[in-house]
This record gives sequence, C-alpha cells and structure tokens, in this order.
Amino acid sequence: MTDIFQALKKIFSAKGEKDNAFQPLNSAQYTAYNRYRPGGAKPIFCYLPFNSLTFSMTGNVYVCNYNKNILLGRYPENTIAEIWNGAPAQKLREHMRHNDLEYGCNHCKFYFDKGKFTNLRPLSFDKYHRHTTGDYPRVMEFELSNECNLECQMCNGNVSSSIRKNQDKLPPLHNPYDDTFVQQLKPHFKNLREAKFYGGEPFLIPIYFKIWDEIATVNPECNLFLITNGSHWNNKIESLLHTLNLDIAISIDSLQKERVEKIRKNIVHEKLMENIGRFNKVLKQKGKTMSLSFTVQQENWQELPEFIRFCNGLEVSVYVSYLDSPKQYAISEMSKPELQHIHGTLSKEIFPETNALLRHNAQCLRDFLTYVSKYIANEQEPQYEDYFYLPENLSEAQKQKLRGKTLVRIKALASREQVENHFRHYYEKQSANVPIPYDALMQKIDAVHSNFAEDELGKLYGMILEANAAESIKTISQLSVTELQELCANQLPLVMVKSETD
Repeated sequence: MTDIFQALKKIFSAKGEKDNAFQPLNSAQYTAYNRYRPGGAKPIFCYLPFNSLTFSMTGNVYVCNYNKNILLGRYPENTIAEIWNGAPAQKLREHMRHNDLEYGCNHCKFYFDKGKFTNLRPLSFDKYHRHTTGDYPRVMEFELSNECNLECQMCNGNVSSSIRKNQDKLPPLHNPYDDTFVQQLKPHFKNLREAKFYGGEPFLIPIYFKIWDEIATVNPECNLFLITNGSHWNNKIESLLHTLNLDIAISIDSLQKERVEKIRKNIVHEKLMENIGRFNKVLKQKGKTMSLSFTVQQENWQELPEFIRFCNGLEVSVYVSYLDSPKQYAISEMSKPELQHIHGTLSKEIFPETNALLRHNAQCLRDFLTYVSKYIANEQEPQYEDYFYLPENLSEAQKQKLRGKTLVRIKALASREQVENHFRHYYEKQSANVPIPYDALMQKIDAVHSNFAEDELGKLYGMILEANAAESIKTISQLSVTELQELCANQLPLVMVKSETD
C-alpha cells in the first residue's frame, strides 16, 4: 500500500518548498490513528486550521484553544476577515497539509505520540475533511470570560474569577468583548455549522446570551456546544435547551460527595447530580446529547471504571482528560510501583461494547492504560510540558538540539536587585540550613552571568525568581562557574516571557 504521507506530499506540496522543510507525524502511529477515526482514514491529521477560529479571554484569536502559541490576530485591533486570511493562519494551514504539528500544535502531538486518540480535538473536525481551502470559518469557539463560581483545585485565576478574587486577591481580568463584537460576528453566523462555548462557567457569562440570541435569529440550525460545571439550572437555561440546537458536556471529576466537593470546590454534590439528570432528560427529549467530562488525577483514578459504568447507565459518552498540572495532582508524577498498581487494578475491568457509545466509553479506559504503560516502561517518558513550540528564529540545528527539552515560562524579565532581594529574604528565614553563604552565592551568580548580554540577564534573573529558592541555592553551590555558565547558555533559548494571561 502506498504510504499515506507520500500521497499527501504529491497532492499538497507547496511550489518551491521542499518537503523536508516539514516534519510529518510518525507513519506507523498515523496509520493507527487513521484506523481509530470513526469516519475512516483521512489524509490530513486535523482540519481545524481550514475551518475554525477561537476567541480567547484577552482578545487574542487562535485556531484552537489548545494552540495558543500561534496568534492569528487580536480583537478589536483586527477584523475577523483580517484574522482569518492573515499570514499566520495561512502558514498553519500549510503545516497541517504536511501533517506537521511543530507549528504550535504541541497538545495534540503529545497525546498522538502517547496513543491517546479518544476525544482528540481533530476527530470532531473530520466531518469537514472536504473543506481545505480556508474559504471561511465554519466553526467558532468562544472562551470570552473566566467568570466562574467554582475554585477547582487544579484550576487557576486565569480560568476562574473566583480563584482570582478569593485566592489570588487580584482584580477582575480586563474583557475586550462588547456589543460591537457581537455585531461584527453577525455576518459570519449565516455560514456557521458549529459554535462552541467555554469558560469560566458559560451560564454565568452575559455576552454568551447575546450571541445565543443572535444565532437563534440568524442561524437556528447551527450546532451549539458548551461545557458547564453543572451547578446552575433555572428557567432561562431550560428555555435555551429547548430553543437552541445545543449539546452539553458537564465536568464532574468524582461521583463521591466528599471527593467531588474537595476537587471542585464550591460545588454541591446533590445539586450537581440533580442537574445532570435534568440536562440529560431535556436533551434526550430533543434528540441532543450530553457527555460527562472526567479529569483523571492522582486522587480519583480508581473511580474511572465506576464513572464509565455510570455514563453507560445514563447512555451518555465519557470525555476523559489527563491532568498535567499542577504537578502534585498529575498521574505522570507518580512512582513506577504506583503506576503499576493503577495498571494492574484497572486492566481487570471489562465493559460491554455492543454499540458505538459503549465502544467509545470502553476505549477511554484502554487509552488511559496505554498512557500509564508508557510511563511504566520509561520513567523518562516525555511529559506534557516537554512538548512546546520552538521559536521560529532558531535554526533547524538549534531546534533539533532543543526539541524534547522543557520550556521555561517566566512572568517577566527581572533585575539583579530583585534576585538579591529574593535570596536575602530566603536567607533571613533559613540562614542555618544553607550550603553557601549569601555573599558567596551572589558573587558566584555575578561570575556566572558576566558572560551574558544585558537582555539575556533579564531572562536569567527572571528564571531564578521562578525557581524554588532552596533548589537554586543547592545547584549554585554544587556546580562550578563554568558548569553553571554552560547550563545557563543551554537553557536561555528555552526561556519564554509570559506577556499575557493566556
């Protein structure tokens, strides 16, 4: 059989551009992925770049809420037409024509390499496989606000307004979206096949109700989807379910009262379960679907079989996501014996597979076992943060050298004075338990950094502030100046400044 990538190259190779400028996905793994695709094999891994736009909380617009490395444009500075037809969008499409995920698609590359195909975002876009010209967006995804009433333990203030207010003690995020944005969207609604809404909590975001009203008027057949935490039910929500062409996913990370109320702080177990029943009843009456989302982590993995059986009983599909951060909750951080225990326990589970929904739900467990197996077989198995977008200004040789190493994201460039204060504060509390005196530490840092330019120093100082003080002091005390200089030089190209919330 002709290799699918060779056929792809013949069809999609750009004029004057050599195929070796791209890095296609592993052929054998792609064949396995194609076998899994419910609609059959396709020549392109993902059809989002040709059909989708995602609007983020800051006004930045991306092709997908999992690829926020490639900025297509920004509202209100750019129009939707400018964003859709711009150079970044065109370049992303060209990479995808070659099944090259190196242009920002690190999220899907991670799970593709791990063999976790269930619920991969591209699968839901296979229906658009005939549309690869990028003529207009058929799908829009909205992530316009972090307004949320929950403070989930694995969440943060950028996604939950409650965490930002109550834990971070910070003011609300600036929101650039207004009625003008809704009016600018209106001409595009007639071409939409789908619109998806995320939060925060969608049912607490006022502008979503305005968008839903416009879609109901302009294009009532448009398929809508949203993810909710399930804490809200009222007459307005029930009316929306009856009026709109709406599918719902509800996030629930445990069926046990004590556990779910710990993981998803502020949720009330009884109310959540009652609302799940309400959503399911109305959606089934309309011939629409509900799915339940389960984020598997260290303290709830043992519930996965029970959760699948619960979903089978409700005749709803399972959506399983793997928690990658914060690290203290991640499965990938567990020891090899612990992972072997997980695999041994869950591999005994058997589920019915007499229809497509049951087969999907059973496959979710098999995918998780495959994921765990990789970490059992290789304790150095690359983790999620090891998959990142390498900056374009690096040469191919540099990219190859750095690929697979961990990206360091710092909040801002820093100064020597900030580093001085950072360590002085630590020494004031821990002076009896440090391996090197404070003055000697700063002298060594100065010696290490003497070879770096001023703009490089800002990144290196910022990296120090991001790191654990005790670990930094230990490393600096143990390594020679030459070794530390080499370490900094190797790390510097991987230091990225986080200039915005998302």
